[in-house]
Amino acid sequence: MRTTLLTASLLLACLSGAAYPALAQTPPPPAPPKPSPNQSAPANQSSSPSQASSGDSASSGKEAIEAATSSQGRDLAPALRRVGADGSSSPDASLALPQDQAPFPNNQVSSAPYISPNGGEEGLKASVRSLQNTLTELQTLQLQTKQAHWNVSGPFFYPLHEQLQEQYETWSKLADTVAERLLAIGVSSDGRATTIVQTSSLPEFPGGFVDDAEVVRWFTLAYKQVGEEVRGGILASEENDPETSNILQEVEGSLGKYQWMMRSYVQSTPTDQRNGEILNQGKAIDIPANTAPTQLNIPTAQ
Repeated sequence: MRTTLLTASLLLACLSGAAYPALAQTPPPPAPPKPSPNQSAPANQSSSPSQASSGDSASSGKEAIEAATSSQGRDLAPALRRVGADGSSSPDASLALPQDQAPFPNNQVSSAPYISPNGGEEGLKASVRSLQNTLTELQTLQLQTKQAHWNVSGPFFYPLHEQLQEQYETWSKLADTVAERLLAIGVSSDGRATTIVQTSSLPEFPGGFVDDAEVVRWFTLAYKQVGEEVRGGILASEENDPETSNILQEVEGSLGKYQWMMRSYVQSTPTDQRNGEILNQGKAIDIPANTAPTQLNIPTAQ
């Protein structure tokens, strides 16, 4: 019985506000002063203060949005951020971290025990150079294949659109494998945007709509260039770091496969030596492939 009475008392206290005095005793907001019967509102003042405030806020918000969307280049992101943060209850915070951003690439060696390649410091450096260079080029190819996937235009839009998506996914997966191999040998991987811009050997991919013939030409040559770089990394690492060499061989294999697929669009044959003219308004694509294939003569055993 005592427990029941105590519970009932607490319930009544809660309902009456006694258990939460800070909420129960909050005074109501003061009523606005009534204007004097002889006092009239100014002609240019709204009869509803809330409506006037709402109108001013909407006007200033519209002006801020117009100012933000008219910005270009590096000014656009901060302008949009100001509009997006307007009225937010979250405090401002900077992305900047108290650490050096250079050099590019920035590969730091772990102070904890790790499994290092053979060959001492030089063996480690050879593996790091090979892996980091490959990582940078794979990330560049990620960006370029996705840009081309979106913007390729022309009669061969659809097959190239589909192929480029597959290639993008392959470079994404391999970039992750290469970056994690760097960590496995005790070194940080550097995939920052500035590192890509400053250290990739590939030129910038064109902006805007890109003709299908230009896409074929671009990746036929880009994959050849990167494939030769990766081949150099394989040779530099195979003696002291066979695991790294094996990973780079997988990368080279994919580059060779996709280079062949792009090259096939313009590969001349004995019966058709037009070199991709169907892709390029009747003009040969600027790739040295407009001659018939040469016969590789391999002596047979007698």
